[in-house]
Amino acid sequence: MVRKHWFTSLLVLLAVLVVTAWFVLPGFSYAVLVAAERAHCRVYRMEVMVDELPMAYLEGGDGEVILLLHGFTANKDHWTRVARLLTPHYRVIAVDLPGFGESGLVDGGDYSVEAQAERIHGFARTLGLTRFHLGGSSTGGNIAGVFAARYPGSVESLWLISPLGVTGAKPSEVEQMIASGARSPLIIERPGQFGDVLDIVFDNRPYLPRSVRRHLGKQAAARYHHYQWVYEQIRDIGPDGRPLPATPLQPLLAGSPLPTLIVWGERDRVLDVSGAALLADVMPNAQVDIMPRVGHLPMLERPEETAERYLEFLATLDPEAT
Repeated sequence: MVRKHWFTSLLVLLAVLVVTAWFVLPGFSYAVLVAAERAHCRVYRMEVMVDELPMAYLEGGDGEVILLLHGFTANKDHWTRVARLLTPHYRVIAVDLPGFGESGLVDGGDYSVEAQAERIHGFARTLGLTRFHLGGSSTGGNIAGVFAARYPGSVESLWLISPLGVTGAKPSEVEQMIASGARSPLIIERPGQFGDVLDIVFDNRPYLPRSVRRHLGKQAAARYHHYQWVYEQIRDIGPDGRPLPATPLQPLLAGSPLPTLIVWGERDRVLDVSGAALLADVMPNAQVDIMPRVGHLPMLERPEETAERYLEFLATLDPEAT
């Protein structure tokens, strides 16, 4: 009876400690959740030095390589849930772009799309990657497009998810806000504004515990000035005050024979869905996949469906691949 009482008391104490850590130490709680999700999705954190710059990445699976690039203010874990369905068939690598996530900051502060594409080239060389499938979300899609234009021999196919860089599209809701004089809602000064970011990038935002939202909000707010610096390098301002891509994609990818899947959320409020058809018009081997009732980040909002659609595209390149 005494032993049973002691064991019950120990369980209660452990439960109290876990709950306390969850609320009092949100950073620790978040790290535990991220580690658990990575393990579940069969990807593991690694790091490599590229020209004296530390670059962190996730890797898992075997086979042909898929290299994935995240968007502005994001990180490599935007791809973790999608990777769970890809790693049984492919070797998946999702990298933190320099200046984001756990990768190092760049001396001199050049975070232009062109500079980041060159760093990805160095990253690929360092890992010994000579030819691979390349994917990117938002700004990562802009970088992927620049990389493919510069190094077409290294790219097996392109996967562009709501890529920055398309010119001529209808102004998005976020672009209209900025043109009217408002700050970019993607760059926050206070942790409490993080919920507004979630409402902008998702149509039906995934559940996040309050402590995790608070932790992510603190991280984003702490990088406010850094993100402003990066934003000014990847965006130009048009005569009407509307933000325009500093590195347009259509001139770079016009006539590109690369097999390309262009995915866009129907309800993207950050970059208007009309950009999908405009980009596909200049790429003879591009397919457009509009996902209904989805926002700017399909791989987070609908990871299973996003991965399945991508696998179907890859299967058309090599029917035996999946």
